[in-house]
Amino acid sequence: MASEQIRQGLILMIGLIVSVGMHEFGHAIVAHKLGDPTPDSQGRVTVNPIAHMDPFGTLLIPALLIFSGAGMLFGWGRPVEISPRHFKRSISMSLGDTLVSLAGPAMNIVLALFFTVALAVVFHFTKTNSGKGIFQLQRALMLYIQLNLVLCLFNLLPIPPLDGSHLLFNHLSSKYNHIKQFLSNYGFYILIALMIIPGVLSFIFKPVIIISRILIQLAYTLGG
Repeated sequence: MASEQIRQGLILMIGLIVSVGMHEFGHAIVAHKLGDPTPDSQGRVTVNPIAHMDPFGTLLIPALLIFSGAGMLFGWGRPVEISPRHFKRSISMSLGDTLVSLAGPAMNIVLALFFTVALAVVFHFTKTNSGKGIFQLQRALMLYIQLNLVLCLFNLLPIPPLDGSHLLFNHLSSKYNHIKQFLSNYGFYILIALMIIPGVLSFIFKPVIIISRILIQLAYTLGG
């Protein structure tokens, strides 16, 4: 394996670990603010990514995909456990669960914007420096912008166990319980199908490509 491929793989792994960790922290901090002591008791109300890593989902599987040159990336963090019955009485359990579910993707949007600002700063202070190290840094930040947008959109898909399924189930009428049951039973297989059928994910993630290009252009403009 070429040293450049290893370097790029490590850069992507670092971005994934940080981004997945902050995604799970988003769930944990919102549940904590809503009155649920569960995430805090399990040490999840922290930005330390180690607390949110899943050995297989955050490390092993992504590493195998990245360093094997599979051309795709799939990973997840250790899910944050919540107990909606502990939410403040001023908020319903379904609304509280919706807010907690939205918090993870929202954190990825915040990260994408953070990396956009960081990229603008790098552009601004390296106008006259086109060295390899600067290029690598710019490339990493661009990659992290796109990675977080992908994590946001992917997790909003209304398929269990993704966050989007909570948004759907919390607001779907009881007359559609058969849909809930179907998705609960076959959600995992649907996700596998989405990943292995050629062109499906590329179609789903088209908005990510467009938005990431807009953010990168914005960073270039601000940094200029």
